[in-house]
Amino acid sequence: MRWLSTFVSIGLVSVGAWAQQTSPATYDAEHKVKFQGAVTRIDWTNPRAYIFVNVKDSAGLVENWAVEIGNPLELEKSGWKGNALKIGDTVSVEGAPARGQSKRTLAASVTRNGARLFVVANRPVGPAAAAVPRWPDGHVRLGPEPGKKGYWGAASAGVLIQSSAGAVAMSKDGVLANLADADKVAPFLPWAKSVYEYRQRSLLKDDPILRCLPPGGPRQFQTANGFQFVEQPELGRILVLLGGGDRNWRVIYTDGRPLAQGDDLVLAYYGTSVGHWEGQDKLGKDTLVVESVGFNERFWMSAGGLPHTEALKLTERFSRPDFNTLKYEVTVNDPRTYSKPWSGGWTVRWVADEDMQEYFCEENSEATFLR
Repeated sequence: MRWLSTFVSIGLVSVGAWAQQTSPATYDAEHKVKFQGAVTRIDWTNPRAYIFVNVKDSAGLVENWAVEIGNPLELEKSGWKGNALKIGDTVSVEGAPARGQSKRTLAASVTRNGARLFVVANRPVGPAAAAVPRWPDGHVRLGPEPGKKGYWGAASAGVLIQSSAGAVAMSKDGVLANLADADKVAPFLPWAKSVYEYRQRSLLKDDPILRCLPPGGPRQFQTANGFQFVEQPELGRILVLLGGGDRNWRVIYTDGRPLAQGDDLVLAYYGTSVGHWEGQDKLGKDTLVVESVGFNERFWMSAGGLPHTEALKLTERFSRPDFNTLKYEVTVNDPRTYSKPWSGGWTVRWVADEDMQEYFCEENSEATFLR
C-alpha cells in the first residue's frame, strides 16, 4: 500500500462507482493511496468529475493529483454541485491509484473538516403498493403511465453469466477473482474461451465501451443512467432509449413481421428485433418476448469480455412482477461461440417521477460544448 503525506482516518464510501465505466487496467483496486492537500482546480464535467489537489510527498515536493469523484449526473441528483468545494479548501482523499506513474486516483472517499463529500444517496423507488400499469388490451406497460415520468435505472447485476453457474467471485467490472472459473461463466467453445481469458488477463483494457461504442446485446440493460421503453402500439413498435453511451436507441417491432433473415439483415450493435406479448394472468398478457438477430461483432455482450459472432441470436423476456421491478431474462444462442444455448438474467429498479438526463460519453465534451 502506498501512502502520501499525513492522512486523517475516514470511512469508506463508493464515490467513483457511478462514473462512466473505467477499465480495471486504468486503476489498481488492489492498492490504495491516502493523502491530504489543497484543492487547486475543479472540473465538474460529464461523464467524470475531477478535483485536483496539491500534495506534499515525503521529501517535501509538491505534486498535483487528479481525483476522479464520480458522474456529475448522479452526484447532482443527491444534491451535490460543482461548488461543493472551493479552490484552496483542504481535503483528505482515499482511493485506488492509476496504474503506472500517473498522479491520478479513483476516489473511494473525499472529506473536508471530517465530513464526507460527494456521497451518492440511494434513490427512492416508486410506491410499493402501486399496481402494475397496463394498456387497455391488458398487457403490462413497460414505460411510464400517461402524464407521469419514470425510467428503469440500476440493474441488480453488472455482468451476464449463465444462471446455472451459481456464485462466481468477480469484481463489479467483471474481472474474475480466479481465472479457473471461466468455464462457469458460459459454455465457451475453445477459441471463445481463449479470447475471454485474454480479455480477463489484460484487465479489460480493450473494452469497446471505453471508446464510447454502443453497449450492444444484454449489456444495454446494465449501463449507467438507465433506459426507457416508449411503447407505440399504433405504429407496431417499441423504442428502447438508453441513458448511457451517446443517447442510443433500439427498435423492437411488434407488428407481426417475421424475424429478418439473410440479405435483409444489416449488422448492427442492437441487431434487428421483433417482439410479441405472451403469458396470461388474471388481468392480461404480462411478458414481452423479443427475438433479435443481425448483430455485428464490435461490442462485448457484457462487462468481463463475453465474445460472440454474427451468428448470435438473443431471446429476451421482459416482465414487470411489481410496479418497481423489471425482470430481464435472456437466452444466448451462438453456435459459433458457445457449445449450447444458455441463459441468464437480472432485475432492474424503477426510478419514479424523473426523466433520464442528457449524458455525454466523450471525455469532458460538455466543457468543450460550453466553451
